Amino acid sequence: MIYQEIVPCLALQPFVQNYLLCNVGSMPEEFSVKPYPTRVEQALVFFARGYIQSHDPITGKTSKIAHNALFGQQVSRLNFRTFTEPDFLMLMVVFQPGAMFRLLGFANPELTAMFCDAELIVDKELRSVNDRIANADSYPQMISHAEEYLLRKLRCIQREKHPIDKIGQLLLANPTPFSLDWLANQANLSARQFERKFSERMGIGPKLYSRISRFYQAFQYKERHPGLDWLTVAVHFGYTDYYHLVKDFKQFANVTPNLMIKEYAKRPEIIVNL
Repeated sequence: MIYQEIVPCLALQPFVQNYLLCNVGSMPEEFSVKPYPTRVEQALVFFARGYIQSHDPITGKTSKIAHNALFGQQVSRLNFRTFTEPDFLMLMVVFQPGAMFRLLGFANPELTAMFCDAELIVDKELRSVNDRIANADSYPQMISHAEEYLLRKLRCIQREKHPIDKIGQLLLANPTPFSLDWLANQANLSARQFERKFSERMGIGPKLYSRISRFYQAFQYKERHPGLDWLTVAVHFGYTDYYHLVKDFKQFANVTPNLMIKEYAKRPEIIVNL
């Protein structure tokens, strides 16, 4: 069993943040559902064995995710239920900010808050890539199959790099509030042009993008430092006070901070380390 983030090859690093490789066997019922709070993330996902059902706790909608799926920018919490057949094997390609737009060549808002069948949007070759991943002899070979496909896609890149992509990386790494005018100036654009182009490449506007990034970093930090109180975490990440942090948790996790930590402690990948 494995649950591991893996660095891509050097040629793909401008486009891919990391791969997430997950392989688990049968699991107790209490570990089968993963709360998925909002995060800055766009990805291509191969479900090589088993599958996932997505449930939106706000709308109540439940749907099965395609075996080859494009994940647009998430804007609210989802719950993922994992089904093993006989085990669960997933390889997720997490893109750098702006990279999915460059590879696909169309506006990212069309994919925002959606999990699309990637074969319908990208190409049918994904099916054979998925099969090769499922039948690979080792985990490194699975990564190799995915990278061979991605390197071929780079030869027909749809869009050129733009300064906004770097600003997306800046807000992902350091979501400290910046003025819109300052960000627009870094891209040599007017504020209106900047907002439009940022949304086109990232799927959402810069303010929401930065808020989501800050929320998820605060959540991860608390998980790594359970002894810290939430007020200390809030101040560390630039929140005005604890109640502003709670507001973000209710919007992006649909629960209070402490309840999110409690629910997250029983996500499926935890059993890899049991």
